[in-house]
Amino acid sequence: MKLELAQINTDPGCIEKNTQKIISYIEQAKLNKSDLIVFPELTIPGYMSMDLLLYSDYISQNKEALSRIVAATEGITAIVGFVDSDPNIIGPDGTPIRFNSAAILQNGKILGIEDKTLLPTYDVFYETRYFSANRSHKLYEVCGKKLGIEICEDLWSNGYQKNVTSELVEKGADVLINISASPFYLDKFNVRKNLIERVVNTYKKPFIYTNLVGSQDGYDGQLVFDGQSIVLGADGKLLGLGKAFEEDSVKVDLDNPKEILPQNTDSIDQLNKALVLGIKEYFRRSNFNKAFIGLSGGIDSAVVAALATQALGKENVTGITMPSRISSSGSVDDARKLSENLGINFQIIPIEETRKTLVGEISQVLQKDPKDLTNQNIQARIRGMILMAQANEENALVISTGNKTETALGYCTLYGDMAGGLAAISDVDKLKVYELANLYRKVIPRNSIIKEPSAELSENQTDEGSLGADYDLIVPIVNRLIEDRATIEEVLKEYPRPLVEKYWDLIIRNEHKRRQAAPGIKVTPKSFGIGRRIPISHEFRR
Repeated sequence: MKLELAQINTDPGCIEKNTQKIISYIEQAKLNKSDLIVFPELTIPGYMSMDLLLYSDYISQNKEALSRIVAATEGITAIVGFVDSDPNIIGPDGTPIRFNSAAILQNGKILGIEDKTLLPTYDVFYETRYFSANRSHKLYEVCGKKLGIEICEDLWSNGYQKNVTSELVEKGADVLINISASPFYLDKFNVRKNLIERVVNTYKKPFIYTNLVGSQDGYDGQLVFDGQSIVLGADGKLLGLGKAFEEDSVKVDLDNPKEILPQNTDSIDQLNKALVLGIKEYFRRSNFNKAFIGLSGGIDSAVVAALATQALGKENVTGITMPSRISSSGSVDDARKLSENLGINFQIIPIEETRKTLVGEISQVLQKDPKDLTNQNIQARIRGMILMAQANEENALVISTGNKTETALGYCTLYGDMAGGLAAISDVDKLKVYELANLYRKVIPRNSIIKEPSAELSENQTDEGSLGADYDLIVPIVNRLIEDRATIEEVLKEYPRPLVEKYWDLIIRNEHKRRQAAPGIKVTPKSFGIGRRIPISHEFRR
């Protein structure tokens, strides 16, 4: 059996465009004399269609698209993800119940439909809002082999009462196929590969796994899909592997299998590719191609500028440095040098006179001089206003530059440095920002990397002075509290009590800022946003 894994990028809400792409891949697979082509989960409507799925005409259009795809399958078998529905059963939301389904198409006919059984509701997933569980399982014969078909979470059976893979094998499946839209996070490929290897070692069946590629809107952030579709033989040998973060067509002959070597899965390299893809796709889907970035001369804005340049092209990125009386000449020089190295547009817009005028007017309103924190925030908000004005004039988006550690602790200014249409590194902690900077060491000025981090909003300010420790200590404490969800007592066994209690208090008190932040790009197992649903105000203390 010659098969192809169609690792494609489809957009939610773009049913016609998705359908044309699916048919084009089917036609090419016919030319390749393939017997079977397998597409990802919810290929036709797009995986993150969210509440579009509640509209009856959206479901109808997706079904009509399926009928056109069926007509294109003369001489080949195709497995395509779509949304099925049962108009005879009305769900609790008042609409016909829906299913996250795979259509098995062969020679211009629908052989059958298989539904997703395990519907995740953890982290960023909310599938029970939209779908009902599987109606039944059947096997489908292609080239004399019985195919057992499952959808994404059906592979991840740990913690569920059902084991879909086991049921398919018990029914007599010769080959296991999983169509998936599995979001990326650091080391996710190895997690998937290890899981598939355990399944193959247990059941001694070939396993075909087709994953989505691209980036789609989450509920308040961007999910990146890394592709890296995979085929393992019954003996566990790697027979096929899709490219990382790119569309690909993976061809495998199960009757004449050839073992291949795995590709490089360096975590920082994958993180870089995920962020570049996330920026590129967000701008494409939002119909923007130009970005403005506030350049402070520091490492965060330098890394964001480098990522944006890769994603959008140097001609579409403008860096603006906005010095006040606090800003050092070195910071301005570093911002200029970075822009020259990247080849991006660069502007210097001093804000000191604007700051003086605004502080004077605010002093009259308050009938006193603003306190230091107010003065600091005024500077950040002037910069945010300038960036947003430039973006408005150029029909562009501002990319904000705050990292995950700052976001966690609220070490950022609402309507200031948080302003923007996309928060590119809001799920990247400060230490990983340094690792990313190492990838761009040829273009990021050395001084931006080695100098002591500072917001430069008050005299002699440093991040260590403001936060009470350097990032080598801050980052692991914050990550233990946020990503590991460790208890305070567990973290206190590893780190000093004053810092642990201080950072936990800052995390709690700054939830309101995170709710108003620009959408970020999810690259860790636990990012801020819908995957971490914490009340803005509460009295729970751990």
